[in-house]
Amino acid sequence: MIGDSLTLGIMLIRKRHAFGGPCAGRLASVIVSLFLFAPIVLGQIAPISPTPGWRQPPVGTGACSVEKSCAEVAPSMIQSALRPSPLEENLRYLTDSIGGRMTGSPEADRAVGWAVEALRHAGVDEIHTEKFTIPAGWSEGRTHVEVLVPQAFPVRATSIGWSPRTPEGGITSGVIDVGEGDDAGFAKAGDAAKGAIVLVHTKVLVTWEDLDNEYVVDRAIIERAAKAGVAAVFWMSTRPNLLLYRHTTTVDGQIESIPQAVVAREDAERIARFLASGQKVRVRFEMPNHISGPAEFENVVAEIRGREKPDEFVLLGAHLDSWDLGTGALDNGCNVALVIDAARVIHASGVIPRRSIRFVLFTGEEQGMLGSWAWARMHRAELDRMVAAVIFDSGTGPVTGYSLSGRKDTLAAVREVLEPVKSLGVKDFTLDAALDTDHADFLLEGVPTLEANQEVTNYMVNYHAASDTFDKVDIGQVKTNVAIAAVSAYALADAPARIGLRQSRAEIEQLMKDTGIDNEIKLEGQWSAWEKGERGRQP
Repeated sequence: MIGDSLTLGIMLIRKRHAFGGPCAGRLASVIVSLFLFAPIVLGQIAPISPTPGWRQPPVGTGACSVEKSCAEVAPSMIQSALRPSPLEENLRYLTDSIGGRMTGSPEADRAVGWAVEALRHAGVDEIHTEKFTIPAGWSEGRTHVEVLVPQAFPVRATSIGWSPRTPEGGITSGVIDVGEGDDAGFAKAGDAAKGAIVLVHTKVLVTWEDLDNEYVVDRAIIERAAKAGVAAVFWMSTRPNLLLYRHTTTVDGQIESIPQAVVAREDAERIARFLASGQKVRVRFEMPNHISGPAEFENVVAEIRGREKPDEFVLLGAHLDSWDLGTGALDNGCNVALVIDAARVIHASGVIPRRSIRFVLFTGEEQGMLGSWAWARMHRAELDRMVAAVIFDSGTGPVTGYSLSGRKDTLAAVREVLEPVKSLGVKDFTLDAALDTDHADFLLEGVPTLEANQEVTNYMVNYHAASDTFDKVDIGQVKTNVAIAAVSAYALADAPARIGLRQSRAEIEQLMKDTGIDNEIKLEGQWSAWEKGERGRQP
C-alpha cells in the first residue's frame, strides 16, 4: 500500500464519486486544499521506489473535471495514448525480465505482483487480486523423442499443456499414421492403433478460421484416440521451420487422458514419409511432466469509480498468463500493457465517467478461460449491473472493430457510442460469435461483450510458439490500440444509456442456437457444465 500524504490526497481526488455527481464545489475545495498544502506534503514524503520496468508516466493535460462528454475528451485521450508513455518499457519488463507466464508457474506469480504495481503507478482507485482454484497444477518435464527404426534420428517435440506424463521409463512403440485424425483415418489404422503412438497431420496455420478449426476438431480426435486405445498422440506442428508451440486440448484445468506432444513439422513429415513408403517406424518417447493437485491462482483487478452510477461498470480486460516456450509478447503481453496504459490514459485525462471502469488481468486463460470463468462466478451478484466486457487478445494487429457475439440488440447503440474511435479505423462491428477468449463466460452469463477484431499481421505464425517474443511487437500500433481501448471503455461507461441489458437464460440459449455456439460448447465437452449451471447463467 502507498501510505504517504500526497498519495492520500490524490486518492481523495480520484474518489470523486463520494462528492456526488456533478456537484463540483466540494471537489474543488479538496483540490484547492491539496494545492495549498502541497509544499508541506512534498517536504514530508520519501520517494517511492519504482517497480523495475516502470517509468514515470507523463502528466495528464486534461482539466480536473467531473463531467465531460466522450466526444470532448476523446482527442486528448488519443493524444495521451500516442505520446511517450510507460507502455513499451512495461511490455519489455513483462516479457524479457519475467518471461513466459504459464499459469501456476513462479513467473506467473511474479507477473501478478508486477501488474499490481504497474496499475498502482497508472493511478487507478483500487487495486487488488482475487484468488481462484483450478483442478491441477502442471509443468513440463524433459520431453525426449527419438526415432529408433528405420533410421535413428532425434525428434524435436514439446508436451501439450496439461498432458499426463508418460509411464516410468517412457514409451517405446510403433508409430501409426491416422491422417488428420478423423473417423476415416482411425478406421484405416484399425487395430494397429492400439498401444501405438498415432501421428496426426495438420495444415499450416494461416487464418483465424484455421485456428478456430484447430480447437474444434482436437477434442474429437482425442476421443477417437482414447477409444482406439492408443499409447500417445503426436500432433504435427502447424508451423514450418521446426517451430514448436504449446496448446492444451482440455478446457477445464483437468489433466488430459492421453500423453500428447507437438512434433516439429519437418520431423513429423519425415516420419510420415517413412510410413508412406511402407517402412515401420519405432520411437522412444519420454515425457516426465510434473503434476500437482488443485492449485490456487490470482486475477488482478483495478477500478476507476464512476461519478453517478458507480455500481454499474464496464470491464476492460486481457489475460496475464501465457505459454512458456516464448515470452508471451503477442499472446497476450502486448494487451496486458494496453489495459494498464488505457487505465493511465483515462486517469490522466482528469475526467470521470458516469459508471465505473474495471480493469482486469485474468490468469488461466490458456487453460480454458479459467480466470474469467472464476471471476464471473465470484461476481454473479453484480452481473445485472455490468454494462459490457471489452476484451483484447489478438496481438498487435490494427483494430478494425469489435465482435458483438451475436447481440443484434446492441449493434446500433455500440456504433453510436463508439463514434469517437471511428477515425482510428474502428468501423466494422460484427455479429460472429466464438468462445475463444475471456469474453466467453460473460457471453454465457448474458452480459454484452465486445471482442476486439484485429488484423492477423504476424499473430498466427507466432501463436503460442517459441517465437512469441518482444521483437515481434509493433509498439506504435499498440499505442493506437491503447487509444481505442481507453476511449471505448470510457465511452461505454459514460453513455447516457447502456448498450443493452443482461440476457435471461432463455435468451442466451436462443443466442447460442442462432450463432452455433451450442455446437462449439458440445464439441469442447462443456455442454453438461452449461446444463447444470456450473458455467454460464444459472437456471
